[in-house]
Amino acid sequence: MMDLAADKIDILYLEDDEVDIQSVERVFHKISSLIKIEIAKSGNQALDMLYGRNKENKIHPKLILLDINIPKMNGIEFLKELRADSQFTDIEVFVLTAAYTSKDKQAFEPLNIRGHLIKPLDYGEAIKLFWILQSM
Repeated sequence: MMDLAADKIDILYLEDDEVDIQSVERVFHKISSLIKIEIAKSGNQALDMLYGRNKENKIHPKLILLDINIPKMNGIEFLKELRADSQFTDIEVFVLTAAYTSKDKQAFEPLNIRGHLIKPLDYGEAIKLFWILQSM
């Protein structure tokens, strides 16, 4: 593990696939023990975590990694709700998905995402995300 972080970094990862969750946790753990990843398996669960509903601890991450195809509320629906609330405008969002089509790009573009990444997240891309977070 490299432990490049000076301060704790909170990331909310919206993903319902356990293999993808473990892969992302593993790659960020290699970078720093100060990166804390919270997992939401649906858009609804993520909103509950952000607002502190249903006995969820309220969180305010620096970064959200967002899969497009999550259950109950897809990534676009979640992001529309997130961006409608001014208390979350400072949260950077990257779409992390298996495929990113031109249709996806058109849907996400007006929702102020920082970028998109293709699964699986590799170490080099995670390092780039880490440096973006450090510069914020």
